[in-house]
Formats: sequence, structure tokens, C-alpha cells
Amino acid sequence: MDKEIDISIVTYNSLQWIDTFIDSLLNQNYPKDRINIYITDNDSKDLTYEKLVEVKKEHGNIFNNFEVSMGKNLGFGNGHNDNIFKSSAEFILVTNIDLLFDADAIMNVVHAASRDNLTVASWELRQKPFEHPKNYNPITFETSWSSSACILFRRSAIEQVGGYEKRIFMYEEDVELSFRLRDNGFILKYCPCAVCWHYSYEHENQIKPLQFLGSAIGNMYIRFRYGSFIEIIKGFLFYFVFMLLPQKFKGQRTGLLKNFVNLMWNMSYFLISRKKSSLKFNFIGKSYELMREGAFYSYIKPKANQNELISVIIRTYGDRNNFLKEAIASVYNQTYSNIEIVVIEDGTNNAEEYIQSLIGKNIKNIIYKSIPKGGRCKAGNMGLSLANGEYLIFLDDDDLFYPEHLEVLSNELSSNSNVSAVYSNAFEVATKIISKDPLEYLELGYDIIYKQAFSRPLIWCHNYIPIQTILFKRELYDKYGGFDEELENFEDWNLWTRYSLKHDFKYIPKTTSMYRVPANKDNLKSRQREFDCYYIKALEKQKELKITTSPDEIIHYCTEINKNMYLFQVSVENVKRILKRYSIFNNFYYYARKLYYNYK
Repeated sequence: MDKEIDISIVTYNSLQWIDTFIDSLLNQNYPKDRINIYITDNDSKDLTYEKLVEVKKEHGNIFNNFEVSMGKNLGFGNGHNDNIFKSSAEFILVTNIDLLFDADAIMNVVHAASRDNLTVASWELRQKPFEHPKNYNPITFETSWSSSACILFRRSAIEQVGGYEKRIFMYEEDVELSFRLRDNGFILKYCPCAVCWHYSYEHENQIKPLQFLGSAIGNMYIRFRYGSFIEIIKGFLFYFVFMLLPQKFKGQRTGLLKNFVNLMWNMSYFLISRKKSSLKFNFIGKSYELMREGAFYSYIKPKANQNELISVIIRTYGDRNNFLKEAIASVYNQTYSNIEIVVIEDGTNNAEEYIQSLIGKNIKNIIYKSIPKGGRCKAGNMGLSLANGEYLIFLDDDDLFYPEHLEVLSNELSSNSNVSAVYSNAFEVATKIISKDPLEYLELGYDIIYKQAFSRPLIWCHNYIPIQTILFKRELYDKYGGFDEELENFEDWNLWTRYSLKHDFKYIPKTTSMYRVPANKDNLKSRQREFDCYYIKALEKQKELKITTSPDEIIHYCTEINKNMYLFQVSVENVKRILKRYSIFNNFYYYARKLYYNYK
């Protein structure tokens, strides 16, 4: 039987959102007689309260309970606190009213919460059309902080910590509550399968004055309570910089000065109530977590018939089952459902027992084959030959997809008939392996090395598409075959070059996957030497490829290459100046490459 849940809503001049929000609640697959609704209106100046009273009369009997009250405007968190402490269900969904739920959103998040133990305090719903860009663990879904635009709480956890901070009026109160929950030993999670549509921004460069000012002072409060002395000093520097920089909106400096008075008044309160645990809380710039590029990538709503089978081909070898389990888990966690997994084990059969244990359980559509030792290309080609999908993608056994990876790629590929492949950004993660069994590692650095829009002539020069980022149509494999088995490295570069000679690819500026590189410098150098040995051979393979083109296209290609090489040279000169200043010439190529692609 589905659990009884409470829904907490705070309104302020929210008249325009009420009808659509209530309609999305009425359309939920979750039983309405198991839902209690608590709405606190923060003294709206329009007809919000009157409209809510009408809604209660019209629809209140559909839900188990429907309460509407009005109070003073003491802020977002205080309004929710009123609702939280007058309700009683095991789970309470805190939500904005300016959003819409997918039909199965509440059902999915409650079912996810029901599977977790008492140490998990919250489950943040995924927002569309603009997904929040903060990073999280793509396997466990654990996150360092959660947005309260739409989030399910475990009542026992939120009551234990006392609800939202009363002295934060609006903005950053969700980060503070997240940190306080973690400070008390709780875990926070993201819930990619539960979706709400939150139309909070009209465009990428939109500045909201209330959010800007509220976030500036809220960030300082959080630093007082959870940050080190250095982080508090940095916070003041950020604050003063905001006052000195040109105004982004009228009244910016005045608002910051007014808030500064409140900041100094409340400073002792937050310092006295500092964190209890030894847990380190992140302060990255003026944010709290590493950001995944693509905050303003707008999700495409797929057509009803867009559900092509995607084959994910995973190559593995040796005793790498623990890596393989994480890779497969990242596929299982995908928000796209029509997936086939093809696992090819090169030279061993260590994964066979594990794969067999999956069949008929978590993953229904999985193919496994062990082959005699033949290398990466033979394994990849075997995977391609066994795959049944209309769309194909590779995933190395130590790399991971974020949950929306296949959804984003497939929607774009299905919606663009003129392209044969799509690719996105990926984190390059410097990883230190502590133990392989049990698998334990440290992720010491996240970089996005490649951010390159599709350029046919540029891919002739170098590979800017990491293998797990690209989803391609099966027809490319049918026409041009798979990997060149004479190559053991750069086989993907050769493949993308052959596939793109006559077909266009599309770049999606959103980070949706990650691939690992050694954090150990000696291992990294050894890996690079191995690549260097194959590079000459890969270049020879490039020379064998032919393309038929026109003079106009040749001129276009030359112009495109010259433009990209000019940008690269500008970046090289900038890096030379930096390296001369800091005397780190041995890292020249790495920084030149990184600066160039970040610039792009």
C-alpha cells in the first residue's frame, strides 16, 4: 500500500501558478487519498489566498486533507516550517508552486525514499527544462546539498534538526538545511527518475534581484556556521567585490549595503551555532559544489514514438568486476528505459557469473560474451556485431554515465534528422585507486578537457570526442564497419573520422558522463607514452581515408582549421606567459590544452 505523505506549499503573489500546479497534482498516478496538502500564504498582495480557498472548496475532498492558512511574510523557510510542524506523515514533500509534476513524479520519489534506510534524509526531484547543474554521485545519487524547489524529506530527520533556519528569509535556506542535516549524520540524495518542470528562468542571462541579494547574504551566513576562517574571509571578499563591480540591476549596491547591516547583526548568532561534526563542507567560489556544465541546456520533450533501442557496449578484461559493476549500475540508473547492455570480456570470463546474476533481476536486456584475447578493437567489434539497437554507444568499464546521459543524447538524435551522431561534454576525473577488491578510490580532480562544436576538418587533426560521450546511429556501423583492428589506441578517433566523412555530428554543451585517468603522475606519463607510440600509426591510418568534396568546401575547411589553430596559438601564448611566471614548463602541454578547450 502507498504511504501517506504530506505536501508543503508556501505562496506569495502566486495567483498565476495555482491552476496549473493543482492540475498537475490531480494528474498524479499517486493515490490522492494518501496525500495531505498544507498551504501557507505569506500575506500575498494579490488574490492568491482567495483563489486557494476556492481551490480547497472545489478539490479539497479529493485529497485526504487540504489546509490553507495565511500568516505574516517571514520568508520561504518559516512558511514551510509552519506546515512541517502541523503535519504528521512519515514523508513530507516541500515544493514551489511555480512548477508542474510529471504524472509519476510523486510515486517515483516516494518509492525511492521507501527503499532507503533511516540515514537518508531527503530526495531532491530533478528539474526540467533546466536541470540544476550541481554534481552528484551517479551511482549512489548522494549529493552535498539539495534544492528545496521540490524535495521530499523524511519527517524524523527534518524534525530532529529543527526545520529551516528562521533567520534566512529567502535563498540559501535550502543549502543551510542540507549542511545541517549532513552535520547531524544524515545523507542527502538526488532522484533523477522523479521529474518536475520548473520554469524559473526565461533566459540564460536573467538576473533576479531578490535571488542575487538573498544568495549573497545567505552565503555569508552559511560560511559563518560551516566554513573555515579562510572561507569566511573569502566570503567577505566576494561580498565586497559585488559592491564594487558594475551593477547588474538598479539598486544592487543599496541592497547589498542594507543586507550588510543584517549580516553583521546576525554574525554572532551563526558563529555561536557553528557545526558540530568534523565534516568538511564545500565552498567552491561563491557556490557549494562542483558544477556540471549545461545549466541552461533546455530538455527536449520527445515525441511519443521516440523510444529507439539503445545498445550500450562495454568492453572489459581481467579482474575488473568491481569497476564493471559501477559502469553497469550507471546504465541501470539511466532515465531512458529502452536499453540493451552488451558486455564483451577480452581474454577472461571473470564477469560471467556476475552478469548471469543480473539476468531477470535488475536488468532484463543484457548480452554477455567472452572472447579469446584479442584487444580493445576486437572486443569492440564483437560488441557491435551482437548489438541489436538502432542507436549505439560505448562505455569503458571504468567510466560512468550520469543518469540523463542517454535521454539527452537520444532525444537530440531523434529530433535532428540531419545528424547521424550526437555527443556531449564529459568530466576527465583524476582517480587514485586505493583498493580494487573491495573497490576504493579517490577522485582528486574534475576537468572538462574537450568542449568542441562539431568540425569535420578539426577531427581530421585530433580526437575531441571521448568515446563514451557519443551516441550514433546503427547505419554508420552498417555502412562503414567497426574499429580498425590494427589499432590498439586511437581506435575511436579513426572510427569517428570515418563516420563523419559524409555525415554530420551534433555537439551538446552539457556534461553527462565521466572518464577516468590516473592521478599518479608516473602512471599518467606511462599512459601518455603508450598513446604517443600509437599516434604515428593512427596518423598513417588517417592518411588512408579519402573524401570527395568541392572547391568551396575545401576553402571552408581550410578557413575552419585556420580559425581553430589561431585560437589555439592565442591560448598557447597566454599559457607561455603563465608558465614563465611560475616556472612550470614541464606542464606546458597540459595547461595549453586545458586552457584552449575551456576557452572554446
